[in-house]
Amino acid sequence: MIAIVDYGMGNLGSVEKALRYIGEDCKITSDAADLMDASGVILPGVGSFAPAMDELTNRDLISPLIGCAYSGKPFLGICLGMQLMLEGSEENIIERRETKGVVSGLGIIPGFVRRFPDNGLKVPQMGWNNLTDVTGRLLTEGDYVYFVHSYFCQPDNADDIAAKTTYGINYCASFEHDNIFGMQFHPEKSGEAGLNILRKFAAETRK
Repeated sequence: MIAIVDYGMGNLGSVEKALRYIGEDCKITSDAADLMDASGVILPGVGSFAPAMDELTNRDLISPLIGCAYSGKPFLGICLGMQLMLEGSEENIIERRETKGVVSGLGIIPGFVRRFPDNGLKVPQMGWNNLTDVTGRLLTEGDYVYFVHSYFCQPDNADDIAAKTTYGINYCASFEHDNIFGMQFHPEKSGEAGLNILRKFAAETRK
């Protein structure tokens, strides 16, 4: 069973629908025991970084999520879920009056979340882009996938970058480290390419 983490933010229904469409058993849950029992975990997300971390904290999900990521079971963060897996984000620093320049994240992958620079392009990035420089085992060079976000991930370790895309700048569209995967795009909204990515993730849960 693949656990879809419910923390009050994210396309839970869309992720569940996509997984069931490809024939996978899944469950939307905020129960730590479910996460530990699952064969794989998906952390989805739509919204802002700091409120998302607040929700994870309030639901006592921080330690269980970090534990799942380090357990060796396949762990996938989607969009905001991917960003939460890094050490911190520039988002919400003004509202939170952060003096250290970032709002703290889960710290599963070394690196930080940055805002798109002002380069004349509309922010948020909203639409379809191709994946390039693909090294991740769930992805295929040229995959055409759907993005909607105002911030991007900047992993410290270049070897963790599994794919890139371009929107004014060339940035990390996906990271991968052993059993841990992050995707800035939404595979559940990316047509057949996205379904194939989810099929590959599901296959990882059976190894």
